Amino acid sequence: MMKKIIVLLIMGYSIISYSQIPSYYNDVDLTITGQDLKNELSRKVINTQTTTLSYTPGIWNALMQTDVDPVNSSKVILIYGFNDTDNNSNTDRTRGINNNGGGNTDWNREHVYPRSLGNPNLGTSGPGADAHHLRPADVRRNSNRGSRKFADGSGNSGTTSQGHWYPGDEFKGDVARMMMFMYIRYGNRCLPKNVGVGQVVTNDVNMIQLFLEWNAEDPVSTLELQRNPIIENLQGNRNPFIDNPAFATQIWGGPQAEDRFDNTGGGNTLCTSTITSFPYSESFENTFGAWKQAISNDDFNWETRSGNTPSSNTGPGSADSGSYYLYMESSSPNNPSKKAILYSPCFDITSARQATFSFKYHMYGASSMGSLVLEASLDGTSWTSIWRKSSNQGNIWQTASVSLNSYIGTKVQLRFNGVTGSTWQGDMAIDAIKLSISENEGGTSSRAINLNITFDDYPEEISWEIQNDKNQLLYAGGTYESEADGSTINISETLESGCYTLIFKDTYGDGICCSQGSGSYSLIDTGNNTVLASGGSFGAQEIKDFCIGSVSRSFSQHTINDNARTAFDFSFFPNPVKDRITIKMSQTTTDDNNSIRVFNHLGQVIYDGKVTKEFILFGELPAGLYYISINNRKNTVLKKFIKN
Repeated sequence: MMKKIIVLLIMGYSIISYSQIPSYYNDVDLTITGQDLKNELSRKVINTQTTTLSYTPGIWNALMQTDVDPVNSSKVILIYGFNDTDNNSNTDRTRGINNNGGGNTDWNREHVYPRSLGNPNLGTSGPGADAHHLRPADVRRNSNRGSRKFADGSGNSGTTSQGHWYPGDEFKGDVARMMMFMYIRYGNRCLPKNVGVGQVVTNDVNMIQLFLEWNAEDPVSTLELQRNPIIENLQGNRNPFIDNPAFATQIWGGPQAEDRFDNTGGGNTLCTSTITSFPYSESFENTFGAWKQAISNDDFNWETRSGNTPSSNTGPGSADSGSYYLYMESSSPNNPSKKAILYSPCFDITSARQATFSFKYHMYGASSMGSLVLEASLDGTSWTSIWRKSSNQGNIWQTASVSLNSYIGTKVQLRFNGVTGSTWQGDMAIDAIKLSISENEGGTSSRAINLNITFDDYPEEISWEIQNDKNQLLYAGGTYESEADGSTINISETLESGCYTLIFKDTYGDGICCSQGSGSYSLIDTGNNTVLASGGSFGAQEIKDFCIGSVSRSFSQHTINDNARTAFDFSFFPNPVKDRITIKMSQTTTDDNNSIRVFNHLGQVIYDGKVTKEFILFGELPAGLYYISINNRKNTVLKKFIKN
């Protein structure tokens, strides 16, 4: 979950332009473009470098400041890393700040611009000791990269089929901006074309298109924003392409990068319609609705579809909502690394207090199937990634919910940016789009709440969400791979007076107390210090209803466990299930009062309805463990079954 947390942090920084351009650029003419601007920035970074760091101990000490994990100061972030929980140190994304050296489980100093690719060799002084392109890296992963040139790819870092190096989706923008800095700082000694594989740009044969694309596709990260002022304090100069990625577009052209200096003008020319009435929904019933295909900067289009996608062992078998859905066909010529972009209408959330965008997505195929990214923009030019999934997610429709609270008070546009992997088995689909808001009524009914979570030994299994009484998602969080075992976090939000539902989930199905640590949670109305909901001992999921303000409602709780039987009960057969399940109730309550839900082992609702038929079809579910829950508004009974 580290990536998710950092994406949310990035949102807070990168969607907002500087209210005032940093004083560092007071003597830079920002009205010029092309080679004139390149030369101007080059003079700036050369003239302001007042200190050359020593390679040892200077760079070691610098990296222990610049690359500290923003959410855990006892660790550093490792470039090219992506997984702290797979018991493979070679893929670690973070490591103890003092675990540096030359051992296999240490981190060392990665020259992102390899020393041997410099002309001449960069050595360990001057450009070889410039903190702007030196990053902590796992010793073995650093060795795996070696002096390989950068090349395009998707997903996690690694060697490409041509023997080059892809830095990973998280770090490709960082790499591009570091290579641009090295070029303007050291000129012919650090040419971009010598360190990357790709087509050269028309106005500068030393720059390659690949780095311009990465700079636009992967906006500035929290870590980059953290590094730049620290390095300025140590060396005297800054990386201009972190301060304003759009400098690259102004110099070399290519796709428009994020403009943090707000020089591209106002207004969103891509908005052909604006949604002002909420909740908004779109299920693409043989139509795109108000959504539009990209007319440039991508390779192929999204398509409407009913039933199976044309390729076997990939894509959904049917829509999640209605009969149709949208998907991107990954068969040749749409792979490898081909892009399909779909634009939303603009959403006017200027009067909203909270805003949440949710959708269903289906990503089933080979492990190398690519990635699906949701991006947001205020001007149709600069785009920020706010949600991302990569590789095979299973043959089932999944639910995603993304807070748009950072965009409250604006008119925001979204887009889906799908990138195929290296396989034809990579069809990605979306359906059941929703955007719900809580409006700002200007009164005093808003209440501050605080969610306190103490984790057990497996924070990576925990997630939660808060829904309103219309089952609209308001807030969500988790999972928490980056949090330490047994640690505590506090989350502050606001809610209007009314009734809500808090849902806590554990993917393993053993709650957060007490078999693997003593975890717990509590939701508190901070206005009167009232505990609205609390718990910790449950199974795969716990649902608690609560009310705040002047509204009152009886408190109810539903826990996914093997509950003791009550007078209200049901039976079903067969178990294991093949195609259908037959349900028999043990009491005379009318069917209309009995609601039924089916959950997978992750606690996700995959069926929700009334007990109006004696069977439910389950033919399209993947094999595995499931739970069936029936509720008559007073009692809930839950039982397990296996799908073959």
